Amino acid sequence: MIFDLKSSVKVLTIATILVAACTERIDIKTDDAPSRVVIYGYISTDTVSLRITRSAGYFTAERPEGVSKAVVTITDCDDNEIILTECETEVGLYLAEPFVRGVENRTYTLDVVFNHDDGSVKEHFQADAYLQDIHRIDSIGLRPVNLFGGIVQVLLYADNFGENNNYAFFVAINDSIVNSTINRFMVINDSYFMGETYIDGVECYFLFQNPEIEYRNEVLKTGDKVTLTINAISAEYASFISAAQSEIGGSNPIFGGPPANVPTNIRRISASHGAPAPLGFFAAFPSRHAHTIVKEEFNFNRNR
Repeated sequence: MIFDLKSSVKVLTIATILVAACTERIDIKTDDAPSRVVIYGYISTDTVSLRITRSAGYFTAERPEGVSKAVVTITDCDDNEIILTECETEVGLYLAEPFVRGVENRTYTLDVVFNHDDGSVKEHFQADAYLQDIHRIDSIGLRPVNLFGGIVQVLLYADNFGENNNYAFFVAINDSIVNSTINRFMVINDSYFMGETYIDGVECYFLFQNPEIEYRNEVLKTGDKVTLTINAISAEYASFISAAQSEIGGSNPIFGGPPANVPTNIRRISASHGAPAPLGFFAAFPSRHAHTIVKEEFNFNRNR
């Protein structure tokens, strides 16, 4: 990279002026916006899960309040109905029976109704999602790379899944998912695979092996089972994840504009007058899995 010293001095001068000018105290009103219904869940070829909460204030440290006593159903294009019931141990979490799975090449409609005890207008929401079909995974591999104190690349071997697809990658070590929170979801589109007919050992996740990075908790040991899960998701759901990550991470650079509103496919059928629009997303996707066992310790030269 080539730097222009004069230009750099000008930029530094401007930045210094901006910082110096930002010394006046400004009182910003942070009144909370009206609470909104947040519906977030999915149906996959593995399981069905939905969480319903009420949005909380920006500076609220507590977990959002779960919404109880909703009537939740999912219906496919053949009018087969799946009933979700609220979890006994967690308010606002709705689950189907353990044996219920989504089926490829079907469109699913989510229906959520809140019947208020006081007789006020019920709240009714719906969303649609298509569950596509993709190839299975042949296998995965692990490759050590001596960077950042040591990383292990998770390699994918499979037939190309097709065009115009988006994929969410999840890695588990001994059945504990290392990137289960939305800010760490790994999402790519099919262009990452460069149009190859066969995906021959393409890296799709990095496990940091430096034990000093404690919060990652990804250091592998002999005998560990590493599982890769791929969810083939819609472009709309990929956009939702990207926007949610931008909201969580904030603007970059610091003087950049605010992130766009997080999109949603939840539509309001009926609600009390003046009620704010809902938030969240309902997704449908196939899940594909493969695993491998760590056969020996990875050795890294951490002094490099």
